[in-house]
Formats: sequence, structure tokens, C-alpha cells
Amino acid sequence: MRSWVGSWVFASRRLTEEVERAADPTASAPDVEKARSYEPADALAFARAELAAVRAPITRPLLAEALWRYTWPHDRLVLGASRLIRDADRLVPGKKIAVHSNRGLAGIDGTIATATGIALAAEARARQVGAAAGVTRVLLGDLALLHDVGALLGGAGEARPHLQVVVGNDGGGTIFDGLEVAATAPVEAFDRVLYTPQTVDLSSLARAYGWEYAVARTKGELDQALSAPPAGPSILEVPLPR
Repeated sequence: MRSWVGSWVFASRRLTEEVERAADPTASAPDVEKARSYEPADALAFARAELAAVRAPITRPLLAEALWRYTWPHDRLVLGASRLIRDADRLVPGKKIAVHSNRGLAGIDGTIATATGIALAAEARARQVGAAAGVTRVLLGDLALLHDVGALLGGAGEARPHLQVVVGNDGGGTIFDGLEVAATAPVEAFDRVLYTPQTVDLSSLARAYGWEYAVARTKGELDQALSAPPAGPSILEVPLPR
């Protein structure tokens, strides 16, 4: 059994690397050998490669992989119905973490409310046994956030969980461009009815409901935001290309 699991893990990693290369053929890791070199040109090349990696723009596969990487066994991850859950499904390797998602009739409705309940329940259990509760993270699209915006309002005296809502904001429902109707519908009608574009200021929305807010536009900013989320509820906006 152990050898079979090992072969499965290595196959998963190989497929992940292939997906990452397909998502960004220009991406490459810094050459570690150059970091060990005493040649000034090698050191400069390594520093430039590192800087380029930190400043790399965020793609949907990169966002899904980063969230998966920063989620630990004592954390929880909630995946909203969007393009991002599909990127995670085809990209991330096996890992022993708790993952939740609303499907069926729920669709994108109630995602934040579901995550809030999961976070509160996990924190209550952790207090009972004296264990670390970790953080509950939500990965969802901008429309899923807006469909459940009322869940950002906590009742007076209610506990405020350690909940980080990560919003991949591409300005509407771009997942629908994979439907057959996208090839035949008039562009303006398709944009209005299915993309349902939005320009909501998420920072103002967070402030109105008393949530912490941050935005990540590069890989370095994303890593920093995920590695040290603020205590309590927070929104991390990640602008994405349509």
C-alpha cells in the first residue's frame, strides 16, 4: 500500500508541474546553483530571478495553488462555486486538510455564511480541548461574495471568527464563457446576462461591515497575505484578468 501511495503522490506532483508550465510557459524557478556561486554575474542573475518571481502576476492556477499550500491540517478551506474551484480540482496534490464546499441548489449562495459556521464550530471545538484553532479560509469569486454580502454582518455580541475570505475578482461571472451559448449569443447580451459585470469597491464594502481588507496583485503580496492573515474576519482581494 505504501509503495502505491508513493507512486500516486509522485504522479500527482508530475502532473501538477505540467499544469503549472501550461498555465505560464515563461515561469521558471531561480537557479539555486547561481546563489551558491561566487561570481558577481551569477549572484546578480539569481537576485533578478528571485525578484521576478516575487513580482509575478497572479493567475487563477497560482491563486488556487497558493491557498492550498498555505492551508495546514489544523486549518479549514472552503471553496466557492467558481472557476477557482475547478483550477484547484485539476491542480492541487493530495493533502490531509479539511475542505468544504456548497453544491447543488446552493450554488454560489451562502458561501460566506457556511464558512462562518465552519469557523465558529472549529474554534469552539478547539477551545474545548485546548488546541490551536487555526484559520478558516474561503476561496471564491467576486459574484459569490456579492451574492452573500449580508453574511459579512455579524450580530451584536456574536463571536467574530478567524476567517479569511480570498476573493478572485475578475469583474463578473467569467466561468460562463465555457458554455455553448458563448459561441452564439450576441456579445452585449452575453455580457449583461451571464458575465453580469460588476465594479463594486470591495475595500469600501469591507470597511462598511468592519472587516479587515488587503489586496494582493503579485505573487509576493499574495504569499505575505496568506502567511500572516489578520486575527478576526478579513477580506483579501486578488484582481484577476477576465
